[in-house]
Amino acid sequence: MKNPPVVAVLADVHGNSQALKACLDYAGRRRATHYLFLGDYITDHAYPQRVMEQLYKMERRCNCRFVRGNREDYMVNYQRNGGRQPDGSVWKEGSCQGALLYCYENLTPEDIRWFKSLPVYALWQIGGAPPLACCHGSPESTKGPMRGQPGTWESLEKVEADLLVKGHNHKHFCLGYRGKRIVCAGSVGNPCCRRARPGLSQPSEYAKMAQMVFLHLEGERWKPEYALVPYDWQETVQNLRTSGLARRAPVWAAMLRHNVLTGTDPFGSVPARAVELYRNASGVEEDWANVPEDYWRQAAGEFGIDLEW
Repeated sequence: MKNPPVVAVLADVHGNSQALKACLDYAGRRRATHYLFLGDYITDHAYPQRVMEQLYKMERRCNCRFVRGNREDYMVNYQRNGGRQPDGSVWKEGSCQGALLYCYENLTPEDIRWFKSLPVYALWQIGGAPPLACCHGSPESTKGPMRGQPGTWESLEKVEADLLVKGHNHKHFCLGYRGKRIVCAGSVGNPCCRRARPGLSQPSEYAKMAQMVFLHLEGERWKPEYALVPYDWQETVQNLRTSGLARRAPVWAAMLRHNVLTGTDPFGSVPARAVELYRNASGVEEDWANVPEDYWRQAAGEFGIDLEW
């Protein structure tokens, strides 16, 4: 191929518009010819409308493909149920659901319609190059992890391509099985380089950076290039306060800041510990949404997350 394509792959923006802008600018400087977006564009960080503006601009001006992530599913399903969850409950202010509610209130009906239009799985044929299979979680589900868990290889064998590109895991990796490969594009907005542990977290050397992937066609095979992109992380952190998000979801916003500064992943460990603390104190087993705020704060403190920033 005279001018082989270069595909910029971006996943898991999670509302971090500064990181998205930096990645798109970098891809432009690298002369990307095509752009593949792998879902979870919104929720978590502040001002999701700024992400949507960039995505719509890319859709109009560039050769792009988009798939849907589980966070888009959250918004679509909430709207479909008339502003309620399937069990009839509503999202509430607080560390568990406040960021979801904030995001939902800052999306437009057009945004929701666009999310509905996106596929869970797609096959992209770029000229005479080998086809690219793409999804957020797995070809069957927006939440499928596909990192060697049961069902990973059976799902991969059904893919109509030798390469499946995905998001959802928030870290770069590549797996191979019987001549097929899975490439994870990492996360533009919330990279998770290591799991959070109790105590003070040692920052990862990859903190304060966005993740993306470039796919280069070499002969008849796509070769991934894993990229780390600097961005204005200070503005990302500041926006958590100026937007009001830190007030509406205090511990969640502090965890987002912690993730930006350290590259660690507190998003499963802290809520699970809050549930455990509440169960130990009350004898009651509750899900994340019904655990009082004090237990969220106590759990965050155990993981060295600064709540007084």
